[in-house]
Amino acid sequence: MIVGSSQYLEAGRLNPTFPISFWRTCMKTTLIVGIAFILTLSMNAASAQSTPAAAGNAASASELSELIVTGTRRLDRTVAESSAPIDVISGTDLANYPSASMLDTLSNLVPSFIVGQNAISDASSFVRSPSLRGLPADEMLVMLNGKRMNRSALVQVYQGGETELAFGSQGPDLNSIPSIAVKSLEILRDGASAQYGSDAIAGVLNYQFRNSPSGIEVDGRYGKYFPTGFARDGGDGTIAANVGLPLGSQGFANFSAEWSRNEQTVRNPTRPSALAFAETFPDQAHLLPNYPGPVQQWGTPPQDSVKTFLNSGLKLDNDDQIYFFANYANIQTNESFNYRLPLTVSDTSGNSYSPNPAFNNIYLDPCTSTLTGCPAGGYIQNGHTFNFLSVYPAGFTPRFYGVTQQFFGAVGYKGTNRWGINYDISGTTAQNSLAVSLKESLNSSLGPQSPTSFYDGKFIQKENNFNLDLSYPWAVSWLASPISVAGGMEWRNENYQQLLGDAASIAAGPYSAQPLYNCAGAACTPALDGTGKQIIATQATTSNGYGGISAPVDASQVSYAGYLDVEADVVRDLTLGIAGRFEHYASFGNTTLGKFQVRYKALDWLALRGTASTGFHAPTPGQSNVETLSTTFLPGTTTQVQIGTYPVTSADAKYYHAVPLKPEKSTNFSAGIVLTPVRNLLVTIDGYQISVRDRIGISQQFTVQPADIVNLPALAYVGAGGTVQYFTNGFNTKTKGADVVASYPIQLGAGTLETALAYNYNKTDVTKYNPQVISAARIIDIQHYAPNNRVNLNANYGWGPIHASVHENYYGTYRDENDYPGQLFSAKYTTDLEVGYQVLKNLTAAIGGRNIFNAFPDKIANTAKAPISPITGGEQDGELYPRTGGPFGFNGAFWYVRLTAQF
Repeated sequence: MIVGSSQYLEAGRLNPTFPISFWRTCMKTTLIVGIAFILTLSMNAASAQSTPAAAGNAASASELSELIVTGTRRLDRTVAESSAPIDVISGTDLANYPSASMLDTLSNLVPSFIVGQNAISDASSFVRSPSLRGLPADEMLVMLNGKRMNRSALVQVYQGGETELAFGSQGPDLNSIPSIAVKSLEILRDGASAQYGSDAIAGVLNYQFRNSPSGIEVDGRYGKYFPTGFARDGGDGTIAANVGLPLGSQGFANFSAEWSRNEQTVRNPTRPSALAFAETFPDQAHLLPNYPGPVQQWGTPPQDSVKTFLNSGLKLDNDDQIYFFANYANIQTNESFNYRLPLTVSDTSGNSYSPNPAFNNIYLDPCTSTLTGCPAGGYIQNGHTFNFLSVYPAGFTPRFYGVTQQFFGAVGYKGTNRWGINYDISGTTAQNSLAVSLKESLNSSLGPQSPTSFYDGKFIQKENNFNLDLSYPWAVSWLASPISVAGGMEWRNENYQQLLGDAASIAAGPYSAQPLYNCAGAACTPALDGTGKQIIATQATTSNGYGGISAPVDASQVSYAGYLDVEADVVRDLTLGIAGRFEHYASFGNTTLGKFQVRYKALDWLALRGTASTGFHAPTPGQSNVETLSTTFLPGTTTQVQIGTYPVTSADAKYYHAVPLKPEKSTNFSAGIVLTPVRNLLVTIDGYQISVRDRIGISQQFTVQPADIVNLPALAYVGAGGTVQYFTNGFNTKTKGADVVASYPIQLGAGTLETALAYNYNKTDVTKYNPQVISAARIIDIQHYAPNNRVNLNANYGWGPIHASVHENYYGTYRDENDYPGQLFSAKYTTDLEVGYQVLKNLTAAIGGRNIFNAFPDKIANTAKAPISPITGGEQDGELYPRTGGPFGFNGAFWYVRLTAQF
């Protein structure tokens, strides 16, 4: 059943009107923008007394005149002249932000970009999935030097607040990119599938990498968190280097490397059950995990990473160029899981806590042929038992480990032929993998033979692309500029694999289900419970915390595409552009896309612009073929069943009406104005709407009945009582928003003050949905998990050897209905600061802080569903702040020192 969102709204669960707080926020933001505009005008007027300027001159700062390569195939477009909104972030800004995580850097610098902290999120803690404009990572295209970046190996199947915007998606892993390697990042805030293909719905991130043939730069940074109410922790250090070398007399080889390590942060009290255990068994308190700290750690997981990038090119005697670039990264992360209590304990308030089922007794004496009434497969209920208390006397907290490896390589040849046609022939190959393992865990069903460490398997994503891109400036006498005619072809092959975990990680061991018997001598009878039924002692199967990969997968998808892109200045002040693209996918067939864009320069200081386009996201082989299986036993029985996610092409999924995934399709509109009222001042105001149809989610769980097994014998492997679920297209969304961006460099005294303001309003509504695919809580989170209002204000001042920067962030209210129903988290401000001094000709020292005033998200509210312990002040699992960290994290103030050497 498909239900329109209006019916959902009529149910009273969501308010279709904007609350008063929203309008107040808009008024405050408008006031901030207005004050900043008036101040910049007054400063310019003051400076004009000493530096006259002609009235109405357009801005001419370097940022305005910098040529862009994203969103257009013309070679003469600047930020101010673009028909679509685009931001350019310098590599210096990316490298100077005090984090080794590209995700955290962008979340701080780009108002419409958000990523969760992901404290305890299974494999989603290793590959965090970001969101741009409230849409998932696989609706955001990422390019490296203009070439499509590969996806990560992880399909986001973990469901929690941190994945509400990305559940079911499979996007690139931006954390593999070393910041020091980046020359600039162009962010196209517009749909561009007609120009670049699948995924370019929310926008395009195009990284341009350093290409200097000389110079050495080494940067070292170390810092720690100094949070209010907690001990200092989270030591975070990075060493990065960039070296430029000549390649022959007309080439370059630019190499970057980054090593980083960050330690665990902890922002929670211990669990009340662990505190009760320590009070009940004080002589064993020191055996509690992480003693004397919390047994379960809510915070940023520890991570070690090595990231490298090589960018090279060689110019030939005919001015053609051969180029090659590659990215390699190895990122190792581990996270805390939930604490497993070993015994029943009570706290000082009289609350009782039951042991985890992993500590159930396991009966070791099997029935033998010498016993009557005790058949094979049964066990004798006696005192000869095994309990994992002998391994973990104070309980255990599994530790989950992930190793992400990324390789991306591109080689190409480009130039201009004798007819003036520009050509670029290129090929890329890439592989991303995630290997997962568990330590300090167990497989209960293996009993005393269980190891405590497990290898849970590996996910792999491989991609190969071949491209031919052509362009030609066609001079037409009656047009104000040559017609930029561009076209090309693309061939892609994606491959998704799952490799099995070790035997112990997937095993349903001999103690999985134990029918119990009481024996007197050689005579035995079934052991009965209070209702007269035989007692079946059951133990959980697979590795505790994260079962190993039990189903191998190797699936591919081939596609090819062709495009045509035409743009020209029809008259002096009017630019028109149109693009079309055809793609064919072996999995679902054909799609045709289009885009129209226009820019009109109404006055020297005012331009109008707009775009309309269609887009799509092709289902990935991972989404279509991911298969996860876990083994369990029906309560009180020896019936083994499977619970799993099946490929849509499997007989199991088709039996429950699964159909091949359709591409997600979008319609994008944007309209805006560009203002350059005074010299060097650039202001852009853009509104947008993105409608996405047939978004991909995961179906309900279908319970297998005995009659189903008769109809489809393949379901016998699942078993009666088991469940089947699969990916499916299940809902539509409409995103509306607005961006206001302003930049203005000011001569202040003997130095230069560069200021920038960015405001984003963004809200996504679910307009149509299948209630068996998407929950009411997720609908609220899609609307409000990312703050609907964000403001960034930057000020950078340089004067001789001194530089200083201030970065102010405003985050509007937000929700996490999945984890904290009904709670509205309040708006917050964070402030970043850095001051540096060039102590020697080639050496600069700096000290700085991130979130220097120790802003924290609201604490979790005390509710009947999630009561706060009066003893610890946290939830029963220790949570004190929202598990996702909200839009800016819950670690508090971070202070650091930095040394940079340049030669």
